[in-house]
Order: sequence, then structure tokens, then C-alpha cells
Amino acid sequence: MNQRVRLSHFLAAILSGLLLAAAFPKWDQTYLLLFALVPMLWALRGQSLKAAFWLGLVSGLAHYVALLYWIVYVTHVFGKLPLIAAMGILLLLAGYLCLYTAVWGLGVAWGATRGLSPLWWAPVLWVALEMGQTYIISGFPWELLGNGLYLYPRLLQLADITGVYGLSFLVVLVNASLYLLCFPPRDKRLRVSQAAAVCLILALWVGYGSYRLGEVDALMAASPKIKVAVVQGNLKQGEKWQKSMVQATLNRYAELSRRVKGARLIVWPETAAPFLYVRTPDLAVEVQKIARDSGGYLLFGSPAYELTPQGEYYYNRAYLLNPQAETIGSYDKAHLVPYGEYVPLRRFFPFIGKMVPMVGDFAEGPVGATLSLPEGAIGVLVCYESIFPYLSRAQVANGARLLVNITNDAWFGKTAAAYQHLSMAVLRAVEHRVCLARAANTGISAFIDGVGRLVWTSEINVPEAHAIELAWLPGGSLYTKIGDVFAWACVIIAGLTLILARRRLR
Repeated sequence: MNQRVRLSHFLAAILSGLLLAAAFPKWDQTYLLLFALVPMLWALRGQSLKAAFWLGLVSGLAHYVALLYWIVYVTHVFGKLPLIAAMGILLLLAGYLCLYTAVWGLGVAWGATRGLSPLWWAPVLWVALEMGQTYIISGFPWELLGNGLYLYPRLLQLADITGVYGLSFLVVLVNASLYLLCFPPRDKRLRVSQAAAVCLILALWVGYGSYRLGEVDALMAASPKIKVAVVQGNLKQGEKWQKSMVQATLNRYAELSRRVKGARLIVWPETAAPFLYVRTPDLAVEVQKIARDSGGYLLFGSPAYELTPQGEYYYNRAYLLNPQAETIGSYDKAHLVPYGEYVPLRRFFPFIGKMVPMVGDFAEGPVGATLSLPEGAIGVLVCYESIFPYLSRAQVANGARLLVNITNDAWFGKTAAAYQHLSMAVLRAVEHRVCLARAANTGISAFIDGVGRLVWTSEINVPEAHAIELAWLPGGSLYTKIGDVFAWACVIIAGLTLILARRRLR
């Protein structure tokens, strides 16, 4: 029987959204993930499908406005939008993302009317919707639920089988278990069997994490090492593209690179060279001199321009120079940032321009491309490519034994976005059992080992140069081989459940 929606139900839904947001950086109250959805599940209890949809919408809106508040800063300061318009962009994005939460709320309420246990139905539906968030309309899988566990390596290890989606599944499972503990089913045998199943799953989760930690730690100790350095120039975004600042930028990177001389691979951030490298020979010579002086391989970001029979193309490119300063490879960003590097739906939103002022829309590079060192291949993830699991998977499947994330998070100022961005890179290392080096213009630069530990992180908004020996791991995992089989299984199960339950009802 449907109960009346009260203010307390909406407050509980909003509370769940805010608790979820607080579990992520830079607040990092990870323990909240264990019960953040319980108020929402309580609010959904006995509700009509319409009410459940609205409760999910309100909860999701609270969550994403709190989590993505930094969108206002980016679009107001660098997009030059009036503050009220910037707030409108935040609400537009949050309004889209909260539709997934709304559908989840509706689905949970629908499942309750058909006797589906939230122990399996709520996690399955959540993961199915996260897959939609990853791929629909270019995709924006920013801080999927499982990413919130990034500070706890023991809980991350299952990602080498299921990817981040398996962690999201387990987080929802824990929440559903606590909810059923508060509102247990009447059947005593059902209560006992459910409790036993949950305890077994959680024990296997933690047990597998402990086992894999020890196994991969031993593998890293026995593996050959490569000395990698990351350089954090700390150039202000407002000054980065000024012609008068280019020489000062190169001087900064030259000075910082001298601090890590002797590293096998030196990594500069995304667009560290803020000019067309190939087409600006006088400035390219200075970068080449820095590469020769370093004695190692230099990886750096710079925009690129190519004229083809099909027209003009710009690329967000990473170049790899050898110790003789010869260009031995390049990588073009394969997943571009909407309104950062191209303008989607320009016809419908003509008032929104691109926030990279230097060039027109960028073109995408091939997925899975790698660069080669004498030791083997490396995979480069440019900027927010690190939030998409399929990109790093393709690179490791193509032979990459080290992941390198170059980014320019100066867009985010001192907001939580830079911290959130780093947290998602942790999962890419765990999923494929490789180390990851991250160079960010203003931070956070980092080194992440093969079990997802943050071995070193930089301070934000200061110049940094740091070198460390990373394990050159064999790379690859079951997840690398099979991909998102677990997540797609959840999509299929959710779809079949909807179809079969409707037929049974008829």
C-alpha cells in the first residue's frame, strides 16, 4: 500500500545525497558510504512509483550540486559566464545526472511491489545506471560510488576483476543490508539466509583484498624498477596562454627538471608547452635543450595542428622525446572534454563557448594508443581521460606497463575538483595492475603503485619536482582481459528482471 509522501521523506532523501557527497574528496568521510543510502531506502519504503522518482531526483540533485559545486568556479572564472548563468550550468549538469538516481529510486520502489529483495536488486540496478552514466551523451562517470573507497587499498583489489563497478555494487549491498537490519523481513528463515549471504560476500571481499595485496606487493618487490619524475610547473590558468608568459613557463620547467636530472622518464603536465610545438621551432629548440640536459626521456603536453585534405585538425597531444631530444612518438587525446575542447549541441546552447581560447575544436585521437620506451610501452591519459576505465584498459591490453596521467587542473582553483580527479586515477592502477605517474600543472601530482596506494602526492598550487622508482609490472588482469563483463551482466539482469516481472504481472 502506498504511503503519503511527507516532508521527512524528502529530508531523508536530501540527507542521503549530502552524505554521499561528503564521502568523496576533499571531505573524504569514506565511512559515510556504508550507510549514506539508508535514509533514501527508508524514504522509498511503501512509496508510489511517482513519489519514488521524485525522491530519487531530489536526492541526486542534492548529491551532485554538493559534489560538483566547482563547476560554478570553472564556468564563471574561465568560461566568462555571469555568476547566475554559471550556477545554471551546474544545475543543468546536476539535473541530468540526478535522473539516474531518480530512475534508481523508481526502480527500487517498483522492485518492492514485485517482491524483489533490495539486497540484489538495488546494487544491480545501481551498477546498470552507472554504465549509462559512463557512456550516454559522451559519458561523465565522475566519482562513481566505488571511487569513494580510493583511500583503502584492501577494499579496492576486487577492481582487477570487476572494475570500479564491482565496488559500487558492494557499497550499495552494504547499505541495503543495513536497511534490512532496521526493517527485517517477517520470514525468519529469510532473514537468516540473507544475513549469512551478506556476511559471506563481505568476507570474500575483504579476504580477496588481503590476498591480492600480499601477492601484488611481492610482485612489485621482484619486478624491475624505472625511475620516473613528475614536474608540476604551477602556472596560473589565467596567464598560461599569454605569449608574454611562454618564456617564463619554459624557464620554470627547465629549472624544475634539473632537480630530477637522472630520471629515466620525466613527465610534464598537459599543455605544459603552451604553443604549437612542431610549428614553433624557436620555442621547440628550448624544449629539446631541456630534454638533452635531463639525460632521460621527456613526456610533455602541447597542442598540435595538422592540415589534411579533409580540413584543419587540432589535437591535445603528448610528445615523447628521447635523450637526444628526438621526437619518438606522440599521443592524441581520445576522449575530449565537452565545452573544454569542443562544443557539443552548439545549435541548442549557442551562449556557451569553449574555455580553451587558443584554438578551435579539437579532434579525437585513436583509443588504446601507446608510446614506447626501451623498457616497453606506456599508456598516456590526458586530463579527464583517467576517469574512463575503457581507455586505460585498451592501453594496457595493447602492452602498456606504466600509465601516465598528464593534466592541467588549474581550472579548478582550490576547489575539491582536483582532489576528486586524483581519486579516480587510483582505480586505473588497481584495475590493470600497473603503476601510475601523474603530473598536474598546479596539482595534485602523484605516484600510485599497483595496488592503488598513493605513494607520493604533491602539495597543491606550488611548484614541485619529484622522482621515484616505480615497479615495471607485467601489467594486465582479469579485468583487462574481460572488461566490463560484470557491469554489463548487471545491465542484462536489470533488463531481464523488468521484462520478466512485467510478464508475470500480466
